[in-house]
Amino acid sequence: MPEFDHHGVAVAYDHAGSGDPILFLHNIGGDRRIWEHQTRALAATNSVYAIDLFGYGDSDSPADGYTVENYVRMVSAFIDAHGLTNVTMVGNCFGSALSLLYARRAPHNVRALVLCSPLTANTLRPTPTGWTARAAATIPLDSIAGAIRLPGLVANLVVREQLGPRGRGMGKSSFAGLRHRWAEPRRLLPPAAIARDLPALGVLDDFRPGPGFPPITTIWGAKNRILSAAAGARLNETLRPARAIELPDCGHLVMLEEPETVTAAIRSATRTALAG
Repeated sequence: MPEFDHHGVAVAYDHAGSGDPILFLHNIGGDRRIWEHQTRALAATNSVYAIDLFGYGDSDSPADGYTVENYVRMVSAFIDAHGLTNVTMVGNCFGSALSLLYARRAPHNVRALVLCSPLTANTLRPTPTGWTARAAATIPLDSIAGAIRLPGLVANLVVREQLGPRGRGMGKSSFAGLRHRWAEPRRLLPPAAIARDLPALGVLDDFRPGPGFPPITTIWGAKNRILSAAAGARLNETLRPARAIELPDCGHLVMLEEPETVTAAIRSATRTALAG
């Protein structure tokens, strides 16, 4: 497993294939493995990279530094270090937010954006997750979150909450890795720390891409209980995606719940942008 050193923090990632680059960024609480179906399929035609954001997966868990700005800088540094140009960026939730924030700074270096359940202040606000995040932002939970681990049963419930009817009807093995990750030590630290900085994502709710901005595809599960799909529809009015996909029986983890559809959308976004 290769690692990228970001100011002394080891960032784990996978790389496969060759050709035009695609970079995958996961959600809060996830890791690079949520994209295994997509990276495996697309490595036949593209150079695919999937990162574990620091604090997640096999990357280091520093004591601090869990801010939106630091994550954007890490993504930018990774892209620069690997010489990626005209990259298609694919994200889920927080990973979508990071992709969009990077593209606002370096639109010339992004071929296309595929944003699954993009996290913004407005898509988070009306949900139980949003209420929890606002409560966590007012309480200094870092020391507690860094010391405790979720029991297996609670980890199962956390993952189940992220699924729609389609996901909840799938075999347990499909989500075993996520359940295991949530039960590991220190896994609550990044979400607790990031919660304080989530208002920084409010800029995305007012962002209107101008001419020359890379084409956007959005993908939402209509049964998403982590973020608001209704707020996501309103976000589409300002983002004006080239393609907006809604998956009626899916929740927050569309890449696991309907993998072939998400893979096809990424392939289409990359090819369409290249042709354009």
